[in-house]
Amino acid sequence: MTEQIIMVQVSDPEWTAGALHLACRLAQRHDAQLALVHLIPVQHLGWLGTDFAYSLVTPQTQRQLHKFELTLEDYGMISATYVMQCISLTQGIVQAAELIGAQIVFAHLPKSFLPYWAKFEWNSLRRRLARQHRTLMEQDMALLDARTMGQSEAVELGLSLRH
Repeated sequence: MTEQIIMVQVSDPEWTAGALHLACRLAQRHDAQLALVHLIPVQHLGWLGTDFAYSLVTPQTQRQLHKFELTLEDYGMISATYVMQCISLTQGIVQAAELIGAQIVFAHLPKSFLPYWAKFEWNSLRRRLARQHRTLMEQDMALLDARTMGQSEAVELGLSLRH
């Protein structure tokens, strides 16, 4: 049986904290592992894959990552933290999920000044993850609260119901 993996993208601190708590409850309920992923959008294609791009991780971001790792530890979760570079955030999320082997992806895209562009990005991300048989969790995370999630919803998420 394959190990269940839930990926949580590090984004806005408030959003990430909420997603992390929900992902931890979901993972505990279904004996899954968590992957915390921080994506570094590089400003120039030539920086991709270089140490220079990793220098863009600020001390504040490092503190936030550590805080999120402590949250995972508080839940007693088996987890891994990844820091990856990307050109496009949507492409980075898809590639990270594929690399890690995540079945469920908690992702957050920054707000756009162009509402149609934001809708296009979300639809593109959802479609690309669905092609890989992955489930995208986005804004309405409250709908998946572990206290209200029934067995049929868990099956739809692709999680086995091991007890």
